[in-house]
Amino acid sequence: MSKVLFWVAVVLVVLVVMRIVARNAASRTQAPPAARSRTRTPKRFEAMVQCAHCGVHLPAADALKSHGKTWCSQEHARLGSRQ
Repeated sequence: MSKVLFWVAVVLVVLVVMRIVARNAASRTQAPPAARSRTRTPKRFEAMVQCAHCGVHLPAADALKSHGKTWCSQEHARLGSRQ
């Protein structure tokens, strides 16, 4: 009788281990929805320009262009270049 209980215990342990391994393998191949939303496509690099007044660097799309120079704000465009 004790041999039968021993083999039943061994079979149960093997089944539990196999289930754990299968669950880990499945979680590696398929990320949960929360993890999928965190992965983003890489952003493209954007050219940076420097404000003619204060020298701060900012993306070219956000800069103001006036009289052949770039500015970070209307105020700095109004004040002009620093000497």
